Amino acid sequence: MLTPQQQAEFETSGVVKVRSVFSKPEISRARTAILARFEALNLSRNGQWQLDQRPPTNWPDKGYSAKQIGNKIAEVECLLNAPPVKQITDNVLAHSKLDTQIFKRPQILVTLPNRGAWHMPHDGWHVDIPRLPSGQRPGVQIFIILSEIQPQGGGTLIVSGSHRLLNNGEFIRSRDVTKRLPQYSFFRKLMATPHPAPDQYQHTESDTKSQADIPLDIVELTGAPGDLYLMDMRALHSAAPNASHRPRMMATHRFLRAETAVEIARPS
Repeated sequence: MLTPQQQAEFETSGVVKVRSVFSKPEISRARTAILARFEALNLSRNGQWQLDQRPPTNWPDKGYSAKQIGNKIAEVECLLNAPPVKQITDNVLAHSKLDTQIFKRPQILVTLPNRGAWHMPHDGWHVDIPRLPSGQRPGVQIFIILSEIQPQGGGTLIVSGSHRLLNNGEFIRSRDVTKRLPQYSFFRKLMATPHPAPDQYQHTESDTKSQADIPLDIVELTGAPGDLYLMDMRALHSAAPNASHRPRMMATHRFLRAETAVEIARPS
């Protein structure tokens, strides 16, 4: 279960980190199973990366295609079906019945080292779920760190607080959410080329419908193997370059409320 402090942080920012959710053996089994998929690409051997002969790629090229390794890995599915994950999702989704058809299985997120210095992406920002008339939290996305991720090491980027914007009682398609957010100066800066300095991103925006001042910031998912992040599915997020010398390895899954799936199918 989330602590009261974590629950409050999640409600405000739409993202929260929970440390050391999984044991070392659990993480090791999942990581080894993923690395086995890369052996066919000559990128790993005996459970270890073998990247010495492979030059870094230019972002957003990850150096392989997701189709080459697939997402159906039993050891990863075990993590997402583990009791701590169920407790956390039940906690924030009020024990709602979940839909299992739209997002059927976890995804494997691996970013091999990229060439050049790290930079804030100006495109690729998106949401996975439309804004819905009910205004309810549609679901949550879980991210599990499988190998240590340092800053600028390819961790997913999330705009904290963005889940609280554009909840105006109307149906807004996912791509239109991204198009509307630049009405706020924070997102105009974020999606501009070139980018402002990183310290200019922290900001507070006013939601004109609710007249609420909403703090916005960029959260980079970093941490140790076994750490977990919880994200409100309304939050804007993006993949990011990996400027480190080690691959970024994560697993993720979206837990969608069954009521949300019905609302998406029949927008009002």
